[in-house]
Amino acid sequence: MNHRLLRCLVAFGAIAGVVAPALADDQVFRYPEDTRPTSLLPFFAEDMTSVRMVELIFDPLVFINKRGDVEGALATSWKVDADQMGISFVLREGVTWHDGTPFSADDVVFTLRAARDPKTVFNAKAKFSFIKEAVAQGQYGVKVTFNRPVNEPERRFLFKILPKHAFSGTTISRKDKFARSPIGTGAFKVDKFSLRSVELTANTSYWGNPKIGAVMMQHTPDKAAQVNLLQYSGGKAGVQAVIFLQPKNIPLFENSDTVVLEPYHTVSWWYMAYNHKEKSLADLPVREAISLAINREELLAAHLGRGDTLSGPFTESSPFYNFQVEPREPDLERARQLLEDAGYKMKGGVRTKGRQRLKFKFVMDKELASGQELFLGIQAQLKKIGVQVDAEYVDHARYREQVFTKKSFDLTMNVWSFEEVEDVYPLFHSTGVMNFIGYSNKDVDGILDAAQATKDYKKYKEYMKELHAKLSEDLPYFFLWSLDVYSGLSKKLAGVFIQPYYYFTSFHEWELRP
Repeated sequence: MNHRLLRCLVAFGAIAGVVAPALADDQVFRYPEDTRPTSLLPFFAEDMTSVRMVELIFDPLVFINKRGDVEGALATSWKVDADQMGISFVLREGVTWHDGTPFSADDVVFTLRAARDPKTVFNAKAKFSFIKEAVAQGQYGVKVTFNRPVNEPERRFLFKILPKHAFSGTTISRKDKFARSPIGTGAFKVDKFSLRSVELTANTSYWGNPKIGAVMMQHTPDKAAQVNLLQYSGGKAGVQAVIFLQPKNIPLFENSDTVVLEPYHTVSWWYMAYNHKEKSLADLPVREAISLAINREELLAAHLGRGDTLSGPFTESSPFYNFQVEPREPDLERARQLLEDAGYKMKGGVRTKGRQRLKFKFVMDKELASGQELFLGIQAQLKKIGVQVDAEYVDHARYREQVFTKKSFDLTMNVWSFEEVEDVYPLFHSTGVMNFIGYSNKDVDGILDAAQATKDYKKYKEYMKELHAKLSEDLPYFFLWSLDVYSGLSKKLAGVFIQPYYYFTSFHEWELRP
């Protein structure tokens, strides 16, 4: 055994030893994550580590099963009004919260009212905008009315239900202690939440009968360490899954006796964002020149592996992707000419116009996979056109605060992940809650407003394709890639189905064989 692997296993085993000691080791499912969960309160679970963990702890009214159909979870049946202006749910009886409190219709009504409370501010709030009111009909019935007709409304009730008794009112804060000590109705409940790990044990009263006794998530930002731990997946200190294997590591497991590769279909794409409050970056020729200087195919092949180079804010599998819009090809000469024409002259290796120097702070999340290598590649490419970028690497929590809250950056790179289709209104509308780049374009606002108002899905798709073309032209972001993603799973696992985006939706059906 190599020394690096031994250090990984010892460190992991030190934590694993305190998890559910009464359970046989082969009933503890272990997996690493690149980042720590920022919140286990479902409204504020905005990073994928948190989303996956929330899936284990909480239930929705309905979920999408492996056939792509809507199936009941906390709801056993539902009926849509003939005019599609409402839906009635019949709830599952006998369900309890992790603290033993009975689940009822009041919890569903509370969740919907909290989500629509103007003082409860979270990024996915727009998903609840179609709801007018919710009322309990006895202990196990809920009637939800809409402010407009909704086609297949049951597919909009995938959000997690919160316990009314755990909160003092419908205004819920991001800093609520519930975020670290959640109470759900899901298959697993939280035993321990620390900086290094989150430990869960099976909810023995769960209606879905979980087949695995305990779960441990370990914060392991080192991708090489994750791979080493997966190679030891059959041992007491190994892991049974790695959510995202880097393409360069896939050959290690293609003929493995212990690990199987599973495609993990996601709706996610990488981007490089410009802060439009920075005067030079508000200048379209500068953004255009930067995009022409970056060779995305070269960076993708060198650092991430296989995927699609994008021309807009949708993946190629999306119904909204506009294939008539071609991705930009790198063109250093045109990039230099754009900057010359815009008045930026070379001075000491950096282009300058008056007091404006094309020298930017590029803020990076330390825990972004391959982030450092990607930045160095971008830095070298931009230097060729006289644009200087200096990296500022910050930890995950500080990154979210600095970039999304304080907007203290010039450039950044990251990934957006979406549930089923890309809802980009919050990203690019001038009033969007995730428009952290300060972008404002009246034409874009008009397209997004019209799309949100239409009841015709065909017309909505047309608006989205028009939006794709407009954003590709205006470059609020430089759209990068969507990746081919594989998970690595121990062959000891059975009954595995990986839910797109959510990953662990069907985890209560997974088994760990000795």
